[in-house]
Amino acid sequence: MKPVLFILLFTTVFLLVYIILSFSQKENLSVKSRLKKIARKKNSYHFEEELNQPLYKRILKPLVEDLAKGLLRITPKEMINNFEKKIIMAGQPFNFTIKEWTNLQALLIVVLPSLTLFLGLVKGFDPRKTIFLILIQVLLGFLLPNLFLTKKVQDRKKEILKFLPDVIDFLTVSVEAGLGFDGALAKVVDKMPGQIAKEFGRVLQEMKMGKPKKEALKEMSNRVGLPDLTTFVGSIIQAEQLGVSIGNVLRIQSEQMRQKRRQRAQEKAMKAPIKMLLPMVFFIFPTIFTVLIGPVIIKMIKVFMNQGCI
Repeated sequence: MKPVLFILLFTTVFLLVYIILSFSQKENLSVKSRLKKIARKKNSYHFEEELNQPLYKRILKPLVEDLAKGLLRITPKEMINNFEKKIIMAGQPFNFTIKEWTNLQALLIVVLPSLTLFLGLVKGFDPRKTIFLILIQVLLGFLLPNLFLTKKVQDRKKEILKFLPDVIDFLTVSVEAGLGFDGALAKVVDKMPGQIAKEFGRVLQEMKMGKPKKEALKEMSNRVGLPDLTTFVGSIIQAEQLGVSIGNVLRIQSEQMRQKRRQRAQEKAMKAPIKMLLPMVFFIFPTIFTVLIGPVIIKMIKVFMNQGCI
C-alpha cells in the first residue's frame, strides 16, 4: 500500500511542477514571439526606409566612406593630424569633420578618375589624353581641399586680427562698468559679429560644462593660431593667477593691439610703392610712352616719306 501512495504522491508533485513550468515557459515563449514580431517590423521598417533613400546614399556614400577609410589607413598619422588641425583652424567649413573631408578627397582621387577611365575605355578616347586627365584629377584631389582650407585659415586669421582691438576695447569698457570677465565675454558674444565672437562663445560653453577657464582660453588660442590672440590669452591667464586687475591688463592689451595695427598699416604703406612698380612698368609706362612718343614717330615717318627716304 505504501509504494502505491508514494507513486501517487510523486506523480502528483511531478504534474504540478510540469504544469507550473509549462505556464512559465508559455509566458516566456509569448514574450519571445512578441519580441521577434517587433524585430521583424523594425527590420522591415528600416528596409523600407532604406529603399526610400536616394541612390547616392544607399550605394555611393558607403562606397566613398570605405574608400576614405582605406585612404586613412594608408596615410601617415602625422599627415592626418596636420590635416585635422588645419580643419579646426579653418573653423570647420560646412561643419565637415575629418571624415567628411576624407570622403571628399576619396571622391576626387579615386571615384572621378575611375569614371574618367571607364568613359575613356567605353568611348575610345586617346589613352594618353585619358591618362593625363586622370593624373590631373588625382593631383587636384590632393591639392584642392588643402588649398581651400589654407585660404579659409588665412581669411579667418585676418578677420580675427581685424576685430581683436575692438573686442578688447569692448571687454575693457564692460569690465570697468562692473561686469566680470565672463560676463564681458558674454556681452562680446551677443554684440560683436564674426569668428572671434564664435570662439568666445565656445569658450563660455566649455566653461559652463566644467572646463577651467585657463584650459578653455588656451584651446581657443591653439584653434586660432594667431600670435596676437595668444599674447592676449597669456596675459589674461597670468592676471587671473597673480590676482592683477583685469581692467588694467585689458587696457594695456588694447593699446598694444592698436599700436600693432598702426605698425601693420605703416608696413603695408611702405610696401605699396614696391608692389606698384611691376604694374607701372608693364602696363602704365607703355601707355604713357605710346601717348607721348606716338605722334612724334608718326610725324617722323611722314617727313621721311615726303623726302623719299621710305
